Amino acid sequence: MNEYKRPRDWRAILPRLFLFLAILFVAAAGAAKAEEPVIPNFWDPRSRIERPNMDAVGAIRFLVTDDFAPFSFRDRRGDLVGFDIDLIRAMCAALEVQCAVQSRPYETLETALRDKEGDAIMAGLSPNPEGDDPLLATRPYLKIPARFVTLKETDFEPDGDIDGFVGVVCHSAHQAFLGDYFPKAQVACYQNPAAALQSLQEKRLTAVFGDALSLAFWLHGAESKDCCRFAGGPYLSDAYFGDGLQIAVRPQEHELKSALDYALRETYRNGTYAELYLRYFPVGLF
Repeated sequence: MNEYKRPRDWRAILPRLFLFLAILFVAAAGAAKAEEPVIPNFWDPRSRIERPNMDAVGAIRFLVTDDFAPFSFRDRRGDLVGFDIDLIRAMCAALEVQCAVQSRPYETLETALRDKEGDAIMAGLSPNPEGDDPLLATRPYLKIPARFVTLKETDFEPDGDIDGFVGVVCHSAHQAFLGDYFPKAQVACYQNPAAALQSLQEKRLTAVFGDALSLAFWLHGAESKDCCRFAGGPYLSDAYFGDGLQIAVRPQEHELKSALDYALRETYRNGTYAELYLRYFPVGLF
């Protein structure tokens, strides 16, 4: 069986993302006063994708998890909500097709898909193309860049030589990227992001380098005490940070994959993707 995994280092930050949701709407209110977030675009506007024949595809059953906030999780009423859930609705509207959404434990998703208990997995997967009979994957619908955060009172920008220490999680993809692309940086290794960010607040670090998703919500949450800001970037690299979030289907389902790629691009073209991105990521990742 092929291994399908969420992008590198994500499992460690999932519990923290639930805490970030508590400040999501506070951040949204503050974001209106800040610089307008950049809407990412992962679709070539010059490419032509023909509208698929949905008679050959039929209704689509999506498999998700309910512990992947802010992408798919349960609200206080127990309903499935999140960026992925709303994006599924938008895609199905673009395709004019009926869809259903089922939540399952993460480790059971691929087996359920191969056993035809669902048609597509949308759960923060980063496909592994190696091995026997790999699943097909759509183009990424979101990538999480790496960013630096620094104290607001400093003029730190990572474009030139970096003075002082930069905090990063030990043995992470971000540490590897930092070492390869900023070889002159003095790296301070931490066991978790919270420890690095605390050291930044205590002015023992010049900056912290990590994934923009958790850093963005931290910046606009109570824990940061409005101390810090993004600096430089964003930095995207498939080799270090994975291929991004994609939708996986069975190996033979080429028509379904094409239909989903078409639907994803349509949500961007008609503005729905931007609306959802601003709703769930009001502080911006890019």
